[in-house]
Amino acid sequence: MSGFRHALSDTLVLAKRSFLRIPRAPDLLLSFTVQPIMFVLLFVYVFGGAIETPGYEYVDFLMPGIIVQTMVFGAASTAVG
Repeated sequence: MSGFRHALSDTLVLAKRSFLRIPRAPDLLLSFTVQPIMFVLLFVYVFGGAIETPGYEYVDFLMPGIIVQTMVFGAASTAVG
């Protein structure tokens, strides 16, 4: 269990450092909140009719993709920090 506690502690330290950077670089807040919303709107309303998914809704594939993309961009930003 101590390995899990260390991982949780490290995660909290990195999260705190990232949150402390937001007042000095407000573009980070915009990129992590506006970007996923913008991608969802873009891919649903602009490109949504262009891709055929027989038997499935396009949004069923889109939302997990946007969530994973946001997590990867956040992880990259954390790794650089």
